[in-house]
Amino acid sequence: MFHRKKRILSALLALAVLAGLAPAALAAGEVTLMPGVTPEMSDASYWADRQPGADQIILTPEEIQAFNLDSAEREGTMVMDLRSAGETYNGPVYNRNLEKSATADAEHYFGWTYTGEGEEATWEYFQAMIDNCLDPDAGAAEPVRYGIAVKRTLLRVFPSPDPLLDDPNDPDFDYQSLSAIRVNEPMLIYNTSADGKYYQARISSCSGWVPAEDVALCADKDEWLAAWDLPSENLLVVYGNKEYTDASNSAPETARRMLSQGTALELVTDIEPDQLIGNRSPYHNYVVYLPVRRADGTYEKQMALIPETAKVSVGYLPLTMRNIAMVALESLGDAYGWGGMLDVEDCSGMIRTIYRCFGLDIGRNGNWQSKMNIDQIDMTNMSLEEKKRILDELPLGAALCFDGHEMMYLGKVDGEYYVVSTVSSIVSPNTGKILRTRDVMINDLQVKRGSGKTWLGALNMALMPCYAKLEGKSYAFPALQWYHDGVAWCLAEGVLPALDINDTFGVGTPASRADLDYALRALAGEDMQEADAAFGPDGSTVSLDEALTALWELAVDQGWPGAADFSFPYTWALDAGVVTGDDWALPIGDPITRAGLATYLARYGQLCPVAQEAEDEQAEPAAA
Repeated sequence: MFHRKKRILSALLALAVLAGLAPAALAAGEVTLMPGVTPEMSDASYWADRQPGADQIILTPEEIQAFNLDSAEREGTMVMDLRSAGETYNGPVYNRNLEKSATADAEHYFGWTYTGEGEEATWEYFQAMIDNCLDPDAGAAEPVRYGIAVKRTLLRVFPSPDPLLDDPNDPDFDYQSLSAIRVNEPMLIYNTSADGKYYQARISSCSGWVPAEDVALCADKDEWLAAWDLPSENLLVVYGNKEYTDASNSAPETARRMLSQGTALELVTDIEPDQLIGNRSPYHNYVVYLPVRRADGTYEKQMALIPETAKVSVGYLPLTMRNIAMVALESLGDAYGWGGMLDVEDCSGMIRTIYRCFGLDIGRNGNWQSKMNIDQIDMTNMSLEEKKRILDELPLGAALCFDGHEMMYLGKVDGEYYVVSTVSSIVSPNTGKILRTRDVMINDLQVKRGSGKTWLGALNMALMPCYAKLEGKSYAFPALQWYHDGVAWCLAEGVLPALDINDTFGVGTPASRADLDYALRALAGEDMQEADAAFGPDGSTVSLDEALTALWELAVDQGWPGAADFSFPYTWALDAGVVTGDDWALPIGDPITRAGLATYLARYGQLCPVAQEAEDEQAEPAAA
């Protein structure tokens, strides 16, 4: 009995010790974070306080409006000012164009996608969706209809609920999804699908098919405009991740409506004393008009309540870096939603949604955003060293891109650069295996892609979506380095490779004999397949004198007109444009850096008349 009591007492003591430790253990492990990310980084102020001028207005509401109109007028942005669209369309022509584009889409997805039942999507599967695109009743002067989204919904590739999966075991990645549509978002309605269940719709950023049951049709354009085309001060804008209207059994049409980030609703400002909204008073609530679809599919608006505690703003938020950080971090931990599925966003959709909270209407994806009249920096074939110089001066809110992903820049901490984005997959920092993250998260740019390249090494574009090039606006963004053109050309042409997979070029490293020999073979047109590109700065260094002499000798060998007439490499190089007067600041006998060598190599390669003549000959059409 004594021993039993002792065991029980020991067990209770052990539980007491564990109970005492539990809170600390839970506190340390409540939220999983990426390496280098601390809990404090989830606070917008952490990042905003590191930015000079974080509370300064970047664009005024008037400038934002001008920027939106400018984006709609520019080719390639795919942004459209819906108000200026034509009021009729040619139905038969539209049908033919839809059939053509739907067939092209089907050909793209055919052969590698699966149905919701896990079976390979056959051509018959696609053909049924193509046929459903055609509206047999569309006339030659068909009126455009004006729609308002009554719930958060999706544009789809085809007018069908059937998914297109690249993995039959992964229903959370459906290629049918194109873009999210928020509650009260306007759209132009063209074709109705043959089965009557879908509308072919154009929102401000792209077009696709939307379920008809998610759209209310306005009586005319005026009613449509009155629902959304309002002064900012007459709108209630949701900047929180997801907010909901009030619960109510007496008003089911407006109760518990999910409002995603960027939703803008008309504020009700003429409430009578003691007026009830539904069956209750509106104290500590915002009163808004919510779009409702009647039984016949037409539009009406009804009052609804949104609690004072919701993360909403009367009018669009002032466009400051502090507010950008606040909005960007609202969705941390959310799932990844390709094309806006799962009531969340994909990477470029997240960037667009963040800026929508400020009234900006930017392109749907990074490629379209790059066509807008904004400050941007092309990082293609940029050395790792220069990318870091650029990032050191970038503002919070810049969009960083590489093929397949877009993220928002937060800032630099302890030498590392941090971003927030919704991420589909990475190389696991723990196991080195491909990890399906499907998560909105903060991470530094040392995260690796499947190729082994870091995100920093993969960057090819920096966009400043809110820094519009408007009259009277100027911004102090980082300039390209003096060696940019030379290094970029050498990397693109393979004349002088980087030192590693992440394009570390060694811009300040003395050029070696191996560097020069490799470059000369490349310029001479030798097959570089067997050449060893994995060389570093080892070996004897190269001086300006040696580099120019080697290039002059190559010019003579290649038949550069007049090169053999010069007695000294320096005078030839100056006459040919391989060097300029500014280059002579470096004593000719001193070692040159890899960046300096790249500059001379690029000028040679771009100016070489022999190479240019060869290009011209290739461009000439063959004789008939």
